[in-house]
Amino acid sequence: MGSQNRSGRTTGSTMREAVKSVLFRGDGATTIEECRRCGKTIDGAEGDCPACGCADFVEYRIQ
Repeated sequence: MGSQNRSGRTTGSTMREAVKSVLFRGDGATTIEECRRCGKTIDGAEGDCPACGCADFVEYRIQ
């Protein structure tokens, strides 16, 4: 389906929450941190990605 990436992990709920926060202007900005290699959403980019071991992360800020 559209909310699953190749490895079968669901990421749709994280994006859904980000879009809701933008549309409904809850508490301000939303920050999403993802692994640059596999796209796994990370809570606090400290250390390596638990899915693939990569240490390179990207941060998206939605205001």
